[in-house]
Amino acid sequence: MSVHGLLALTAVAGVALAPAPVGAQEEAVAPEPPEAASPEPLGPRLERIEVQGNTRTQDLIILRALRVAPGDAIKPDMQGELKRRLLNLKLFKSVEVLTQPSSAGVVLQVVVEERWTLLPVPFFSSGKNRWQVGIFALESNLFGLNKMLVGGGVLSNRGGSAFALYKDPSILGSRWTGDLSFLFSRADRERYKDDVIADSYEDQRLELGGVLGYQLTPELNAGAGWFSLTNRPSLREGYTLSPAKSEVHGLTVAAEYQGQDFHFYFNEGFSARMRYREGLDFLGSSRSLRQLSLGASYTQALFQNHSFTLTGAYERSQGDPTLDAVLLGGRTGSRGFVNAGLWAEEAGTLTAEYQAPLWSPRFATFTAHAFVDVGAVRWNSHPTRYVAPGVGLRAYLRNLAIPAVGVDITRSAETGKLVPSVAVGFAM
Repeated sequence: MSVHGLLALTAVAGVALAPAPVGAQEEAVAPEPPEAASPEPLGPRLERIEVQGNTRTQDLIILRALRVAPGDAIKPDMQGELKRRLLNLKLFKSVEVLTQPSSAGVVLQVVVEERWTLLPVPFFSSGKNRWQVGIFALESNLFGLNKMLVGGGVLSNRGGSAFALYKDPSILGSRWTGDLSFLFSRADRERYKDDVIADSYEDQRLELGGVLGYQLTPELNAGAGWFSLTNRPSLREGYTLSPAKSEVHGLTVAAEYQGQDFHFYFNEGFSARMRYREGLDFLGSSRSLRQLSLGASYTQALFQNHSFTLTGAYERSQGDPTLDAVLLGGRTGSRGFVNAGLWAEEAGTLTAEYQAPLWSPRFATFTAHAFVDVGAVRWNSHPTRYVAPGVGLRAYLRNLAIPAVGVDITRSAETGKLVPSVAVGFAM
């Protein structure tokens, strides 16, 4: 019992035990017991759920996301929460949740309007005497079961790559989740310093991986798996970097917290992720490798349709400083550098970003944003610290599951020049 509780009981006891005045013969009257608080009404019981409008998404995906079943109590204010759960699937551009009274309780009516989820996405970029062209295909609702499959390739004047990714958020309708990934790349890797190539080599790698996870709560997932990395680098003419051929096979541990709510052109709330992998000798690794990646993001809605976002990341790689370098540049946290041109063995980045809508026709919303990327990077005992402000434009397409396409312009902290970067954002 708390100290405050003991003091309260002592005060009550002191009043009750105080001696009565001489001659007072009134009978003690037992106090009436306090009235029990009436339980909060649970609401009518759910008789059944009716789903309409889903031509591709299977009913079971919608029913599972609602997290209510016949026989459950339905409170009058639950519609908003149920709508939020369905929108967070990121498969629908609109959702309506209605209740209708019935003889046995209420009927829940769910009406959805689906987004297009099978998309081929071509892209092209050029700059710094570099060009690249490619295409990838994304299906974020495979078989109507909310599973994701991505595949594609890139060709450039520095080489090419092919990749594939499969994500299953519910294996056979269970809480078990699965990720499979594949990457083959043969390209020139270049480290820039003050806008000039400082180091380079020809990188060839094959990387495979898989993680089996478990959905502990609707927001939290944790899992473990394996990875295999084969490196076949070679010397590039005019440069001295020549890492040795090697193989690394080992264990991956991952966790993700997804507490954000989908709001079309921003996701409000908090999300975080962690991934650690380590090469193991008994699996046939020819060298050591330990890599840690941490990331978190928080977005707050302002003025209803504006947003402010803080994003932080920490990455550390202990292995071959060349083959296993974290490649920064051209992405959130390091947009003031050439794409993959900033190498790091250890890196911490922080981004503050403010976004506001400019125009919202029926098919899209166009936004402008201002941001500042801040970072501290170390590679081969060479530190780099930077502050890089920038601005950008985005187009969020209402009917597509890839909502954001745009461009960022960032001031380089090293040269003061403006560095453009293309942005393609996924609502995953």
